[in-house]
Amino acid sequence: MKPYKIALFVICVMAGLALMTLLYPREDVSLFNIRAVFPSMEEVLGANTEENITDTEEEEEDTLPEMTPEELMDLRMAELEAARDSEFMVFCQKSPTRLQMPDDDIAYLDPVFEALENASGRPVRIMHYGDSQLEGDRMTGVLREKIQDLFGGNGSGLLPPVQRLGMATATVETWPELRHYMYFGSPEFHAEHKRYGPLAQVAEVDSIARFSVTAHGGSTYPHCRSFRKVSIAMMGDGEFTVEAGGDSLEMSSRLDASYDGLRIFSATLSHSVSKAVITAHGQMEIYAIMIDGASGVSMDNIAMRGVSGTLFTSIDRRTLAPFFQQQNVGLLLLQYGGNSVPYLKPGKSIISYMQQLKTQIDLFKRMIPNIHIIFIGPSDMATSVEDEMKTYPYLPMVVDSLRAMAQESGVAFWDMFRAMGGRGSMVKWVEADPQLAGEDYIHFTPRGSRRMSEMFWSAFELYYKYYRFRHHLDEEEEEAASDSITSQTDTVPLQRPVPTDSTKMNR
Repeated sequence: MKPYKIALFVICVMAGLALMTLLYPREDVSLFNIRAVFPSMEEVLGANTEENITDTEEEEEDTLPEMTPEELMDLRMAELEAARDSEFMVFCQKSPTRLQMPDDDIAYLDPVFEALENASGRPVRIMHYGDSQLEGDRMTGVLREKIQDLFGGNGSGLLPPVQRLGMATATVETWPELRHYMYFGSPEFHAEHKRYGPLAQVAEVDSIARFSVTAHGGSTYPHCRSFRKVSIAMMGDGEFTVEAGGDSLEMSSRLDASYDGLRIFSATLSHSVSKAVITAHGQMEIYAIMIDGASGVSMDNIAMRGVSGTLFTSIDRRTLAPFFQQQNVGLLLLQYGGNSVPYLKPGKSIISYMQQLKTQIDLFKRMIPNIHIIFIGPSDMATSVEDEMKTYPYLPMVVDSLRAMAQESGVAFWDMFRAMGGRGSMVKWVEADPQLAGEDYIHFTPRGSRRMSEMFWSAFELYYKYYRFRHHLDEEEEEAASDSITSQTDTVPLQRPVPTDSTKMNR
């Protein structure tokens, strides 16, 4: 039987069953001692309740355990590669690795792509906020390298004035030991005020301090091996100089000392360097050091251990908003939710957390007009359930709530939980050889971080290529290149090649 006839037959059967549900009651019917039960309209037409949708998603996820995590990652990457060539809209609607745009607006990131393409003339900053999954520049480092390789740029961006944790791309050494506060972690590190700045950290300088910054991206992050622009974000009264590669420069600010808020002092060196020493004189609060390229894209790794992403509205606005006003921040990545998963329950606690996150996003939108945001949900996480490691019971519900929150807030969402395989995938990542996640069943190993970051980048790059396709940018470049070649052949007379000695000998 031909396919269209089969489809027509199925439609007729379904229509008949639906009509029966209207003619017959929902209750049992008895006839000649035979009991009959007729289905409801919802059961015939397959209307899904929320419970049914969840069961369907779980059933789809349960088909994945036949694959190893590495095989699943290869499958996801293969999907991305195929989508580059065709079926883009199908990818956007169905792939677990897709970026879920607000109101399905495929053009949501177009202004970001345009800014990145013009970063050589007007530098762009991308800020990646998140929890301990970002520590050490593990995930951001991969994204930064990909972005700077495509759009230009150098350096690892924002660095804390006092570095308590190691970082793969830069080291900060401070002299003398400064009073240093962080608005996350143990309460013993909290200040009595809320002046923390964009890193939620602050160091106090009483008279003089030196900050020695060294870039060491190695072969893994070659664009982070050097920098040319040095900046320091501060509030108070002070002066700064920078010494690097034979240069000794005074750092200047666009805002004078009368400004009651965060100021940024900067200096652009005559050439790229891998090390610089900043000297500060005065009484001030230091919020961040920045090492960037003279042009292109800067990308910041801002990891906050134990944070759920709800602290920004509590930071003194004078130390936060001016930073975004003085920097051309084109894109924010907010990667939160994992620290809240163990404590959230259906109902008020999840609703309250989502409302707090919406408040943070609203704050960023007020501080950075026309900002574009991608909210990255948590990975799978496992805990002991009846002596077996399983996904936290309410984690899928939290992820779905985060997706809805992002939509309501008008920002994009990336579902890391389902991209890595969904329910039960963390156990497989831990058991993989080589391991992709640690024994705590929460954090990725360096290899796992790289695979996850590469997947996010591939999705981001796919949308960028589709942006170029929609705006015919590749065609324009090809036409410009063709015109250039034609122009050269029109203006340069053709000349017969002068025979070389070897050609003379072969005659």
